[in-house]
Amino acid sequence: MKPRKLRHSTRYMIIICIFLLAMNFILGFILIQQAKKSMITLINNHMLDVSNTAAASLNGDLLGTITTDVTDSEAYNEIVTSLRLFQQNIDLAYIYTVREMGDKYYGFIVDPDPIDPGAYGEPVQYTEALEKAGHGTAAVDKEAFHDRWGTFYSAYSPVFDSNGNVVGIVGVDFNAGWYEKQIHTYTASIIITSILSLLIGAVIVVLITTQIRKRLNSVYDELSALATDVESLNKEMTSNTGYNQTTDSLKKEDADTLISDPDSRKSLYLSNDAIDSLGSKIKHMHKEMTNYISYVHKQAFTDPMTGVGNKTAYLDLVKNLNRKIEKGTAAFTVIVFDVNGLKTVNDNCGHEYGDMIISDTALVIKRIYTAECVFRIGGDEFIAVLDKEYTDDYIAETFVTLDKELEAFNKNEKQYEMNLSFSKGAAIFRKETDTDYKTVFKRADEAMYANKGMYYRTFGDRRKRKD
Repeated sequence: MKPRKLRHSTRYMIIICIFLLAMNFILGFILIQQAKKSMITLINNHMLDVSNTAAASLNGDLLGTITTDVTDSEAYNEIVTSLRLFQQNIDLAYIYTVREMGDKYYGFIVDPDPIDPGAYGEPVQYTEALEKAGHGTAAVDKEAFHDRWGTFYSAYSPVFDSNGNVVGIVGVDFNAGWYEKQIHTYTASIIITSILSLLIGAVIVVLITTQIRKRLNSVYDELSALATDVESLNKEMTSNTGYNQTTDSLKKEDADTLISDPDSRKSLYLSNDAIDSLGSKIKHMHKEMTNYISYVHKQAFTDPMTGVGNKTAYLDLVKNLNRKIEKGTAAFTVIVFDVNGLKTVNDNCGHEYGDMIISDTALVIKRIYTAECVFRIGGDEFIAVLDKEYTDDYIAETFVTLDKELEAFNKNEKQYEMNLSFSKGAAIFRKETDTDYKTVFKRADEAMYANKGMYYRTFGDRRKRKD
């Protein structure tokens, strides 16, 4: 009796399955390598986001005043409080501030660890990332280092004072075991998934004529469960950050029916509804992760009280403008603002009223100049950097509009007895004479102080200009 020949359809199916198995093995190997690199990048970016946010939250002028091991000063306690907020709310091993105290010698300034803090001036492990941060650029360690506290991967971000000088570095340590576990866990999940796919594919080849529907259904169940687990993980990551997650409407009832109803399972492979549902779910998760990363990045460059750019964002802009000045492509206008009488308000009414005045100042300024070009660079100091060389007449017109807006605010919106008031001054970049951003800022700052002096003379106030 002659053996039966394989049908063309069966033969083609076997060839396709073998091809898919081979491609799955190759792609699985490539995916493991790429996923490992992507995971390392994601973890490093997370570490940098934490250190950048912590550095942006510190007052560089206060940090610069700490020069000895004094643990009961107001500046020391304020910095310790800020750092401990990160220690308590973020999954990290240690957070601290250091400063360069010699040639490639870095020592502790403030270490809030309650058990075994580093003493002022005690040396920290030198790394290339620490050196970069000391020169003003945030960086993360490529290799783990070991000290008396353990083995860590660390990220470092510079802290700037009001003059733009690096006065310290925020360091955040993540246990090397935690770091490597994240990578190994993710890699293992890819390997396990690939192995499962290979095994399932082999079973499909052996039982292709009788078991194809059952095996494909099993694969679908596993992928659906994996998608659900990843979505749950995404929600856990975002639940404690204040980030509002907007969930797209997915056809979950379609997938649920296909999983639980045996009759619907039979029609699974006669329709693309289930696969489309799963695809939509995965796209949704990718979108949410992208949005979340953008949110964290934005938080690192935004002043939380006023919603305008913070000192870190401002210094990045200054660097870009200086580069444009060197290339001969710069065109901008600088406007400096300073709240009048804030110290008196804080002393007489409390800092809560002072914070309200700072927030309202930003609110009024943003109504004339968009929030994207406004930065809070100090307690009551704001700067607007406009991306054109406006004329003096145009700036004067905007000041008139700003004064009218301020008058209307004091009449209709303020929530305190005193009138909101701030001084202002502007300077336009002149490519014929200005060699860097600082010269333009200096003219604007001088014009602002001249305006502040006029304000105090008008109202008979003899307080210092910094008030």
